[in-house]
Amino acid sequence: MVNHNLSLGNRMRIKYNREDVPDLISNESTSSTAFDQEPAATGVQTVVVHHPTHTVIANETRVSTAGPGADEECQKRPCLRAWLTILSIIGSVAIVLIPVLILRSASSSEVQQVEASIPSPAPTALGDEECGKKRIKITEICNASGLDDELVELKVLVNDQHYWPKQVESDCLEGYGSYGYDRNTCLVPNSSLDGSCFTLRNSIELLFGGDDTIDEQIKVTLHDTDFFWDDIIEIFAPKRDWYLPNLCEKREFEFAEQLYDGSAKIKMVVDFGEVQNPCGVEEDALLSGLNDAATALENVQLGLLEYARGTEVGQKYRHLQRQRQATTQRRRLIFSLLATGFRVMAGAVSTGGRSFIKLFTRQTRVGNALSTTADMATIGSILLGSPNSYNNNNNEALLEKVFDRFDQIDNQLDNIQAQIKDGFEEIKLAIEEEFAEQKLDEWITFRLGVKLREEYLGYTDRSHTGSSRVSHEETFRQTCNGDHSPYNIFQVLYSYSCLDCQRFSSGKAQQYFLDTYVNLASANFETPVERVLWFRRSFGTVIIGALTEAIYFYSVCLYGTKDDGQCGVADPVWDTRLAEMGDALEEVVTSLGEAETRLE
Repeated sequence: MVNHNLSLGNRMRIKYNREDVPDLISNESTSSTAFDQEPAATGVQTVVVHHPTHTVIANETRVSTAGPGADEECQKRPCLRAWLTILSIIGSVAIVLIPVLILRSASSSEVQQVEASIPSPAPTALGDEECGKKRIKITEICNASGLDDELVELKVLVNDQHYWPKQVESDCLEGYGSYGYDRNTCLVPNSSLDGSCFTLRNSIELLFGGDDTIDEQIKVTLHDTDFFWDDIIEIFAPKRDWYLPNLCEKREFEFAEQLYDGSAKIKMVVDFGEVQNPCGVEEDALLSGLNDAATALENVQLGLLEYARGTEVGQKYRHLQRQRQATTQRRRLIFSLLATGFRVMAGAVSTGGRSFIKLFTRQTRVGNALSTTADMATIGSILLGSPNSYNNNNNEALLEKVFDRFDQIDNQLDNIQAQIKDGFEEIKLAIEEEFAEQKLDEWITFRLGVKLREEYLGYTDRSHTGSSRVSHEETFRQTCNGDHSPYNIFQVLYSYSCLDCQRFSSGKAQQYFLDTYVNLASANFETPVERVLWFRRSFGTVIIGALTEAIYFYSVCLYGTKDDGQCGVADPVWDTRLAEMGDALEEVVTSLGEAETRLE
């Protein structure tokens, strides 16, 4: 008996006589036999397979008519059953593997299609670094029925740090205010919280991202302070829901205490980029504008100094007087020498390329955006009183720089005020208790120098906290909008010193003030030089200095109400008045020059 070792990778070698092949092929149609039939007594059950050295027909079953000399291999049934088993295994494996491969191919195709369908983040001009910096602001509280007092002493914490209110005077509801020694809560009627949304007034932006690590969630705590125990609602904002580092757009989210309808929730606005100041102006533009304001006032102060300087001019005049006796020549030389000081003053105030008038009243806005020196003075003043300027690291750093610029401005105002005071001392050398002196003293010393300036200094004092500044802000705002506003003071002083007097509907009814001082100079001083110098040091310095201050105070005054948001848009009425004040100051400079020609 032949021992058959069969395996999947083996081939069966079939022996046959070459002369039998034609008969096998010719009898193909009648020679097939099922494997489960008994083999013929004289035949051999043969499986013909591929052999490396022969070309034969493979995978067919033949019944050979070979005689007794044929190969005795594979004549036994176990051989055929072994091959049948092998073929069955191969078929079963194929049946299992083919569907698996088809499914894997389909799954891979589906994943590729899903990945292809997910849009990639849109490119942004700011880049991923700016997009990764998120500014969040809690804007509203809704359905906070868990705070069940009739009058809730409400405060909001973010990650256990006090968030709202920051300034109870401006953040709390009118008529309710705050309660308690700490004054860090707002009294809110429960009806504003239960079943509705309550807006957090003046809530600030907090910066997340950038160099800071962001926690997996933000915890927002609604805290009601009670006598016996406090009511607390905690709401969580998961990072995965709101922090999208590649998304550069502003979005609003809602986060609830629980998943059921009617539970307490908050509304949170998420924007990108650095925390902006309340007016949204670029820091460099703001600080540059305030620097220009300080420079413009310094130019006026130095111009007035040259305008009133007289020793060197007088010495040159006396030297020339000895050489030239003719009256016409003497007049021409006097005013030629004095003209230098006047040109310096006029250049600083009105005619120079960076004169006070051109910097404050004649600059053109870039793209209609607030960008002029006067605009920046206004915005700087508004920032001092904005709740968002405090308790925020970015804005507090900017605020310190703004205070530094206002200190520079105030130094120049101090110098101009000192020159005005010296001007009044010069006036008193010539007149005592004169009506013209009293009226100037009322409007310039008291209305402008004491009341308006002191209220401005009280508002801009850097030692204030956000809360302590509020009362001073309101006082300053009332004066800016009252009967003795900078605009009204300017009109009165213009009427005392104008040339054509066609502005502000003032007419020439008050022009006698200017004539009075011209006459006083002529009556009290002998030489033209002495008359001109006294006129400049007294009336001229006082008027120019006061009108300059009035324009500056007009630019930093607070108009309207606190909630008007006046720093966001241009005010055409404000623009028109400021331009008119600049033209009026230019006219006054011309008027003073004309008056000097009468001091012979």
